[in-house]
Amino acid sequence: MVHTAANIPADTAAGTATSTPTKSEAARLRLFCFHHAGGSAWSFAGWGQRLGRGVEVVPVSLPPRPSARSDDPGAVGTMDALVGEVTRRLAPALDEPYAFYGHSMGSLVAYGVAQRQLAAGCRPPARFVAGAHRAPHLPSEAHLTGELSDAATLELLLGLDGVGRLVREDPRRMRAVADRLRADLHVCGTYRYPAAGQRPLPCPVHVLYGTGDPLVSAAQADAWRTHAGGRFSLHAFPGGHFFHREHKDLFFAELTRVLEMDMN
Repeated sequence: MVHTAANIPADTAAGTATSTPTKSEAARLRLFCFHHAGGSAWSFAGWGQRLGRGVEVVPVSLPPRPSARSDDPGAVGTMDALVGEVTRRLAPALDEPYAFYGHSMGSLVAYGVAQRQLAAGCRPPARFVAGAHRAPHLPSEAHLTGELSDAATLELLLGLDGVGRLVREDPRRMRAVADRLRADLHVCGTYRYPAAGQRPLPCPVHVLYGTGDPLVSAAQADAWRTHAGGRFSLHAFPGGHFFHREHKDLFFAELTRVLEMDMN
């Protein structure tokens, strides 16, 4: 399902929808946002107000992933299956100009959907923005797996400053976030960059990273240029893995700038 941050009803796009959402008249570009591991579509709450009426923000809810504490028969356990299901759900909404923003794991999912669009001969994104993730052809961190203990998962979350104060103060909510993170890390661990068939994205590719991010170096972020068939830009922010929360004004100013390029 896609939860929308502007004028699209929450039950219409890309999920259990029975109709294709219509872009608002004021919006010139629809921005699909893919969340980080352990996150949710609500990670993008308020983005519509920040980006203005010219951009319609559409946060994407990913299909359920397997969890030790839940048994969802519709859960997808691999990155390939997850990307395939997201592509299937989003397809009806990708017939007009659109952009992708993915944060951390969301960058990998967004890249996979863009590649499936290309392979099917369908409209590719008009902009592709990746935040806080190394280029998809690079190997992931070996220690980031779905086998982490509760303590290690919570340590990772807190070390990356990946949860807010209200969640940190609620043990039940912390366990739920840790479970989601572990499930997402398991899915990410199944990702293998295809040996063939990947094409450079035929759109501007913009990559954003935090200079203090322990998971993504400047060189790993810059390696995204391999996947750009046109304009490429790399922008460094102060802060860590969640730089977009630490420096909101800087982040939204840069995101607005790259989305507005060539839109006039």
